[in-house]
Amino acid sequence: MDSSTFAARLCVNRWFADMARRSWAQGFAVALLGGLLGMMARPPQPAAAQSAPDEDATVGIVLGDSSQAHRRAASAIRRELRSLMRPERRVQFPEAYRRVLDTGGNADLKRLLSGETGPSVVIAVGLSASHRLATTSRPDVPVVAAHVLDPSLQGLPRAGDASGAANLTYVTEPDLVRENMALLRSLTPASAPALLVPARMLEAAPALADRMRRRLGRQDSSDANWRVVPVRSTAEATLEALPAGTDAAYLATPLPLSSVERDRLISGLRARQIPAAVHRGRELVDRGALATASAPSVAPVPRRTALHAADVLRGAAAGSLAVALPSPRTPYVNEATARRLGLSVPDALRLRVTLTGTPAPAPTDSITYAQAVRRGIGANYGLNARRSGLEAAREDVRVERGDLLPQVRVGARAQQVDADQAAASFGAQPERTLSGSVSFSQTLFSPQEWGDLAIAKRQQAADAAEVERSEQDLALQVSRAYVSVLQARALAQVRRSDLALSRENLSLARARQESGQVGRQQVLRFKTQVAQSRRTVLDAESRVEVARTRLAQVLARSPDELVGVAGLSPSDSILTLPESVFAAYGHTSAARQRLTDFLLEEGLSNAPELQALDEQIAAARRGVEAGQQSYWAPTVALEGQLNSRALEGGAGTESLSLPGGPPDGAALPQAPNTTWNVGLSLSLPLFTGLKRDGQIERGRARLSQLKAQRREVRSSLEERIRSRTEQATSGYLSLREAEAGRRTAQETIDLVQDSYTAGAADVLDLLDAQEAVLNARLAEVDARYSFLLRLLQTERAIARIGPLQTADERTAVRERLRAFMDGGR
Repeated sequence: MDSSTFAARLCVNRWFADMARRSWAQGFAVALLGGLLGMMARPPQPAAAQSAPDEDATVGIVLGDSSQAHRRAASAIRRELRSLMRPERRVQFPEAYRRVLDTGGNADLKRLLSGETGPSVVIAVGLSASHRLATTSRPDVPVVAAHVLDPSLQGLPRAGDASGAANLTYVTEPDLVRENMALLRSLTPASAPALLVPARMLEAAPALADRMRRRLGRQDSSDANWRVVPVRSTAEATLEALPAGTDAAYLATPLPLSSVERDRLISGLRARQIPAAVHRGRELVDRGALATASAPSVAPVPRRTALHAADVLRGAAAGSLAVALPSPRTPYVNEATARRLGLSVPDALRLRVTLTGTPAPAPTDSITYAQAVRRGIGANYGLNARRSGLEAAREDVRVERGDLLPQVRVGARAQQVDADQAAASFGAQPERTLSGSVSFSQTLFSPQEWGDLAIAKRQQAADAAEVERSEQDLALQVSRAYVSVLQARALAQVRRSDLALSRENLSLARARQESGQVGRQQVLRFKTQVAQSRRTVLDAESRVEVARTRLAQVLARSPDELVGVAGLSPSDSILTLPESVFAAYGHTSAARQRLTDFLLEEGLSNAPELQALDEQIAAARRGVEAGQQSYWAPTVALEGQLNSRALEGGAGTESLSLPGGPPDGAALPQAPNTTWNVGLSLSLPLFTGLKRDGQIERGRARLSQLKAQRREVRSSLEERIRSRTEQATSGYLSLREAEAGRRTAQETIDLVQDSYTAGAADVLDLLDAQEAVLNARLAEVDARYSFLLRLLQTERAIARIGPLQTADERTAVRERLRAFMDGGR
C-alpha cells in the first residue's frame, strides 16, 4: 500500500468514522455538538495568514542545510503539495521565501515567520530546521516541521494527537526510536548506543543533547548508557566524535551528508564493528546499515507534510492537526551487514522482517540448469550401465568382422613312439620327431557371416539410439526436479510477501484502533492472519528443502553439496524453444497449426525411439535375407597349409634297403620333411533339419512385430508432439493472463487498503483483497513454471532438449522454424 495515502486520510477520518454509520440527522447533530465543544475547549489561536481562494498560495521552505538529502526531501514535498492543491489553486515556492539555516542569520528567519507580506505557510525540512522552527515562540506564520525525531526527546509541544501550539504542526512516528532499538537488540546487545543527530540541531540548542540523553536513558529499559553525537559535514569528523566503547549507532534521518559521505560513515561504522539502526527508510540499510523498523515502500513523510500544509492553506488551524504518522511498520534488515558484523538473523526474526543483502551462492557453488542436466546424465547409474552395454555392442561388431578377415594358425608337435614300433616302420615313423605347421584361411563369400556383420552394426546403432532416448528421458527428469525447486522457491517468496502484507495490514488496523476508528477485534483478526501467514511460510520453506533433496537425489549428490540453484526463465537462451517462439506463433490458430506441423516434422525425423526401431527393422530384414541366400549361395573360402618335420631321432630313422638294390643301399622313396597345400573350398548346406526354415520364419515374424511397433510408436510420438505443443501454447497464454490478473489484484489491494484507511471498507473487504492478491500471485507463479515445464516437455517430445544441444544446433532449429513459418505465409 501507499503509506503516504494512509497518512493523508487518517487525521480527517478519525472524527468522522463513526458519524458515517449514523443517519444524516444524527450525523449533523453530532457534528454540530462536536464543533461547539471544540470551540469551547480549544484556547483561542491567532488567525493564520491565509490566501484568498482565487489567489496563488505562497509557501516558504527552510532547509537544515544545503545537502542533497534535504534538497531531495524538499523537492518531494513540493511535488506532493502541488498535486494536492492543483484543483483549487496554484502553489508557488518563491526563492525569496527559501532559507537555509545559519546562512541568513536568525533575524532573516524571524522576518520570514513574522507574517508581514510573507508566505502563507512555512515548511521546515530536515531535523535541524524542524527543531529550530518547532521551538520558535509563537510564530505568526503557520509552520509545518517535516522531520521530528521524537517530540518527548526534543521537548516539543504535544496536546493529545496534535501539537496544541499556535501555528505549529509537525510529522513524527510514535515510539519509532524504541522500536528501532528493540529490533537492533534482537540482533545484538547494545549497552552503550550513540544517537547521531545533525550538528546544527545541537548547536542551536546547547541543552538539547543533555535532555535527549536523559530522556533516552529513562525510556530505555536496558539501562543503556546513551551518548548523543553530532553529525559533522564529513564522515571522518563524525566518526572521530564517537566516544570510546560505543557499541551501537542510531542514525537520525535525514543525515546532512552527501551520498559519498553517508557511504563513508556507514563503512566506518562497520569497520569499527558498530551496528547501526536507521530511524526511517530503507536507503541507508541498502547501503550497509544494519536495520530499521520503518521501511515503507513509499516514503510517507513528504505526503503527510504536504497534507498538513494543504490543510493550513484551506484554513485549518495548524495546532489542531494530528502529528502522529501511523505508518505501517515494515522492519528491514541487511543480512550481508549482519554477517560482516559476525551476527546472524534468528529464524523467528526472519518471519517478521524483510531481508536484503541475503547471501547469494558463489558462482562456483550455484548450479545452473545446463550443469544440472549434464551432471545428472553423467552420474546416473542406470544410464552408465546402458553406456557399458553400448561399448559391448561395438565389440560385437569387431567380433563379427573378424570372421571375414584372414585367419592364420601356427602349430607345433613333439612326438615319441615305442622303439620297436619305430624300427618296424623302416623310417616312416621315427622314434622321436619335432614338427611344425602354418595354416591360413580367408572367407571370400559367406551369406551368414556377412549378414551377421550387418546385423551387429544395426544393433549397435539401435543401442546408441536407445542410449540417446534414455539421456533425453533423464534430462527431462532432471528438468522436472530443477523446475520444482525454482517453483517451490518462488512460492515461498510469495508466502513471505503475503506475510509482509499481513503485517502491513496489522499496522493499519493498529493505527485505526489508536485513532478510535475501529475496535480491538480487527487488530486481533489481523494478528490471527499474521500467525497463519507465518505457518504457511514455514510450510513453503520446508517444500523448498524437499524439492532440493529430490534434485540432489536425481543428480546423485548430497543435499549439502547443492548450495544454490540458479534461476531459469522461459526466455533463457539455453532453451531450444524459448518463450519468443510461442509469443510469435501462438496467437492465431493458423500459426499454431504451422508451428505444430514444423515440430512434427522436426520431432519425427529426430526421434531416437524411431531411429532405434528403424535399425532393428533393418537388422531383422538383413537376417531374413541372409537366411534366404543360404539356400543357393555357398560359403567360399581360400585355405592353405605348410608342414615341416624339423627334427627326428632314435630307431626308425633309416629307410628299408632291398637285396640287389643300388650299391649305395638307397632306401625306398620317402615323403619330404616339408610339405604344403593350397585350396579353394565351397560349402552349401542342403538340409539342416528344417532349422533354416524356422529361422527365416522367425525373422519374418520379428520383422512384422517391429514394423507394427514402429507404427504404434510413431502414432504415440505424433500425439505427444501435438499435445505438448498445444499445452505449451496455452501455457504461454495462461501466463500472460496470470500476469494481468496479478497486476489487477495488486491495484485492488492498494485501493482497498486506501478505502480501509479512509473508513470506506471494513476488515472483511481488506482480508478478501489480501486473499485475492495472494491467489493471483500464486497463480502467476504456477502459470510461469507450468509454462516453463511445458517448454521443456515440448523440447523432449522433439528430442531437442537445450543443454544436450550446442548453441549452433539450437540456433539452427530456430532458423529452420523461422524459414518454415515464413514459407507458409
